[in-house]
Amino acid sequence: MFARNAWYIACTRAEISEKPLARTLLNDPVVLFQTEAGTPCALEDRCCHRGAPLSLGYATPAGIRCGYHGMEFGPDGKCTDIPGQTIIPAKAKVKSYPLVADGDYVWIWMGDPEKADASQVVSYPPDDPVKWPRANDMLHLQASYVMVLENLMDLSHLSYLHKSSIGSSEEDSANASMDVTRTDRGMRFLRVMRNADAPANWRKRYPIGDKVDRWSDFEFVAPCSIVQFSGGVKAGEYDQGKRDGYHLVRTLHAVTPETDKSCFYFFNKADGYAQFEDPNKVRTWASTTDVFKEDAFMLEQQQLRLNGYDTSQLMDINTDVARVRMIRALNDFIRRDQGIDAHPSSAGVAAQ
Repeated sequence: MFARNAWYIACTRAEISEKPLARTLLNDPVVLFQTEAGTPCALEDRCCHRGAPLSLGYATPAGIRCGYHGMEFGPDGKCTDIPGQTIIPAKAKVKSYPLVADGDYVWIWMGDPEKADASQVVSYPPDDPVKWPRANDMLHLQASYVMVLENLMDLSHLSYLHKSSIGSSEEDSANASMDVTRTDRGMRFLRVMRNADAPANWRKRYPIGDKVDRWSDFEFVAPCSIVQFSGGVKAGEYDQGKRDGYHLVRTLHAVTPETDKSCFYFFNKADGYAQFEDPNKVRTWASTTDVFKEDAFMLEQQQLRLNGYDTSQLMDINTDVARVRMIRALNDFIRRDQGIDAHPSSAGVAAQ
């Protein structure tokens, strides 16, 4: 079950063009394109005539023309031309979806257009006075969007799934402090590891030493976005209030459901301390994508084993506190979207 009255990333700015893009979002077929006049559009990818995909057609100055029988549709979904026919019936239309282009992304509203509020888009980065170098990528996962959100809300897996890349030691992870709070739009957690072993790639990149204070501040904005602010300073400096000087990263994670068991995972990383590297070095974020591919493989295998399984038999452990609170916030959001009074203890609506 999905919350439809919400903003989801439909595609990156680079993906939308005059060439129609077919994408399934929340189980609905959608075509994304830009008219020849430059207007971004999102329409139901199903012609009202014979059900042909509009994505197999082509953009026009005023909209899109079906590649099967030539009917043209405007950005509002209404048919504007039927070859060989002067009268256009009122029912000659397809569904249109509101869009907001913000930063690197195009966001879509899949619910009631009258409720679409552009101010609710999760703008990224939230505070970027120095224009950090930034890059984005997307993974198409054969796993529920809820699983991806749960994975991001439980950082204890870093010591195991990512032990050869960004993971901390098991001991440092076990000793991490956690502060979890509810917010108006979801929930938030702050995880701090004090006097922890510095990851190998940090020691290569920064003059930070072998012991560090690491923090991860994750804010979940229901139903699909997580804004991350993570960093590291020399051991002892975190409690002195120091938050910069070495490792510092802001990341937007946005997970858009494709179907009940597949999703698009968009991530956008801003790196605050590229100055420690050779200025002539060509920067890439391939290593970040490689790390998230480790998550993707595990989640897809997890999905396969949970298909048809009663997930109420699964158990929670101490490190699940943020994940469990996130699920409660998501369930409450979905219940409100469905017109059901939310209750803090509600559970199960979002389970996949």
